[in-house]
This record gives sequence, C-alpha cells and structure tokens, in this order.
Amino acid sequence: MGPASGDKDASQFKFPECWKDNAVMLQKFSMFRSRNWDTQEYDEKMIFWRELIANYLKFFGRPVFSLRDLQLQLMRGDRLPACLDTVVLELQREKQIRSYSEFEQDPANSWRGWLVNSLVKRPLTWSWYKLKHSIVAEDLEASTLVEWIHLDVLNSTCDLIQKNVLPDSAGKLMHFEAFKNLCKSQQIRIHSDKDLCVCLLALNVRQVVGLEFKIEKGIRQIHLVKIPKKQGDDLNISKEDHAVHNLQNTQAQLLKQLEDLEEDIKLNDNKARQYMVENKRQIAKTYLRKRHLLEKNHERRSIALHNIESLLCSVDEAQNNGFVLDAYKIGSNTLKKVLSESGLKYDNVDEVLADVRDTLDQHREVQDVMANSVQVEDVTQEEDQLEKELRELCVAEYTTATLINNNEKPEILITDEEMIAMLADLEVEDGTVSQASTRTQKIVES
Repeated sequence: MGPASGDKDASQFKFPECWKDNAVMLQKFSMFRSRNWDTQEYDEKMIFWRELIANYLKFFGRPVFSLRDLQLQLMRGDRLPACLDTVVLELQREKQIRSYSEFEQDPANSWRGWLVNSLVKRPLTWSWYKLKHSIVAEDLEASTLVEWIHLDVLNSTCDLIQKNVLPDSAGKLMHFEAFKNLCKSQQIRIHSDKDLCVCLLALNVRQVVGLEFKIEKGIRQIHLVKIPKKQGDDLNISKEDHAVHNLQNTQAQLLKQLEDLEEDIKLNDNKARQYMVENKRQIAKTYLRKRHLLEKNHERRSIALHNIESLLCSVDEAQNNGFVLDAYKIGSNTLKKVLSESGLKYDNVDEVLADVRDTLDQHREVQDVMANSVQVEDVTQEEDQLEKELRELCVAEYTTATLINNNEKPEILITDEEMIAMLADLEVEDGTVSQASTRTQKIVES
C-alpha cells in the first residue's frame, strides 16, 4: 500500500531522505524534460525513480504492477508523480519489465514465444490499436492500467521462496492455497495471488517446481504445486502423485475429525458429571449414551486413519525399494561394462596370476643363490678380520698392562740377611712342609 493510504505496512518502508524535502520532491514529481536540456538532471531523476520503484515493489512482494498502481502508491500528500510514464517506458526499453499477458503466455521468454510475439501478436495488436485510435481517441486511462512484471523483483521473490520454502517441503504435492499459507508461515511477503502465480511460473521455468492448472470460470489458474525431492526429478504430476496426495488429504481430514471427536467426548463427559451433581440422572444418561456413540465413531475413524497411514508407509517403502533396485541395476550394468572393456575374465585373470607366481618363484630362487654365495665369502672375510682385531687388542692390552706395572710399582731391595731373618720368623706346622720348601731351606743354610 502507498504512503498516502495510512497502511501499517507502508509506514515500515523507508523512503529516501529527500522524500521530506518539498523543494526537491517538487522537481522529482514533475514531468521529464528533454534529456538534451540537462543530461545530468535527467539521469539522476531517472535513477532515483528506478531505484525507488524496485525497492518499493521488492519490499511489498509485488512483482506485478501497473502505472496507475505506482502513481497511487507513491503519492506524496495529494500529489501524484507525473513522470512515472516515462520511467515505465524506459524500464520497458531496457527489458527490466515485461508485459503480464506476454509473461503469462511465455514465462521462459523462449525463441518460439519471441517469434510468435514479434511476427504475429505484436503486429496484430499494433494494427488493432491503430485502427481503433483512428476511430476513437486513445484512452490514456486504460494505458495506465496495463499490468507489468518487474523482473528484478520477481527474481528476488523467487530466490526467497526457493531458499526458505522449498527445502522443508521437498517431495510434497500441495494445493495453491496450502503453498500460499506455507509462504506466509515462512514470513515471505507476497502481495496477492497474482504475484504468487507469476513467482510459481518463474520457479517452474527454473525447473524447481511442477505445476498443474485448472480452468475456473473461464480463467486458467494454478491448482497443484509439486516440489520434487531432489533436483532432476520428474516435475510432471502423475496419477501416483494424485493418489498419494489424496491419501495425505484424507489423513489430514481424519486427524482433524479425531480432534473434534475428542473435544465432543470430553464435553459430553463434563455435561454428564454436571447433571449428576445436580441429581438429574436421566439427562446425565443421555449425555453418557451420546459419549458412547462418539467413542465408537472415534474408534472407527482411528482404524481408518491407521489403515491410511499404513498405505502411505507402504507407498513410501515401495518408492525407496524402487530407488534401491534402480541403483542395483545401474551398478550391475556399469560393472559389466567396465569388466568387458578391460578384458577382466576368470580365465585371463587366472592365467596372469599363474605367470606372476612362476615369475616370483624364479626371482626368489635367484635371490637365494646369490645371497648364499655372497654370504659364505663374506663370513670368511669377516672371521679373518675379527681374529686380526682380537690379536691386536690382546697385544695392546698386554703392552699397556706391562707399562702400568713397571711405571707405577716402586722397586724393593732386600738383602740376604733380611731374607734369612724373614724366613726364620716363619712358623710352619709339622709334616706340612713340602719337598720344595725343604730344598729351599737347605739352599739357604748352605
């Protein structure tokens, strides 16, 4: 809504700072003069309105607009901007907007649609308007009601839906109204059903949603929206999708009915208790009978709900099994292709492995022979070397010990008299003196 309407949401939109400046806005609201008159002023004014229009439409989630809508929404006090027709023409020239009727017929803007529009529709439309205006004066008011689609605003809104809505609802099929409520629950602002329709058409062009249409009162409308589980899934809505969707709707209806029945059972039970307190037994029995009927109805609905949930689980399990089977088939075919291309067969592999074993055995025998001959020669040389080193070590140790004994021990000189005295002092037990000791004593005495 525009700022002049006093709408609560409109007050949240932040207009440029110059919006409060009467002198500046008087110049901005005036009609465009020729660009040759003042190029800088013309470009600044055009940029101002282009950015303001894009931000305003994006804030309110309105990719669809008309010139009359913009004039009313962007009123300042009781003054309408008189320059917006030039801005709309410039946006159309730069292909930033598209006609709503053209977009509805060809959302993808394909070559086929372009050829049809360029060679058939536009010439016929131009001829019709020329003929009409030659008879009747051009209706300027009608031209302001022509609807346009701002492509930047459309892409921005679609990005929000694709990011915040689609991932949480992957694999679901829902009605248009349910999808609209889902967008609302995710706090995505979309102004009208027409704006949501063009967003869904754009998302269908992006191959992220599937659509099914219906004709109601001669108007083609979006009926069902299919959100695939993953990118690349089939977007066409099949009979199986319809069947699962109907089961899900029935499940939701039964849950709602069970909730209502539980409330009614609780209400009748309370009523029966109340009348029992008031000693109105017959009326209390009436409410008890009604409660029993509701309980039986509740039990039947519970059984039906259980059956539907079992069917949904079976369908989901069958789909998953189908995916697994497809994966098995793909893997098996791929493995067969790889084996065929690489020539990996049992006979070939067994023959190659036998050759490998024979080659390895021959190599091992050669290595053993070479290792033994070299090892005997090496052991002999090693033993000789070790013996040589041991002899050198023994000689070195003996020489070192002799030098140490000769250098460190002091020389002791004993005379003959001292030796005889020392021998005389020795005490020897009887019968224990050996022959060598006797000979030594005789020598000394002589």
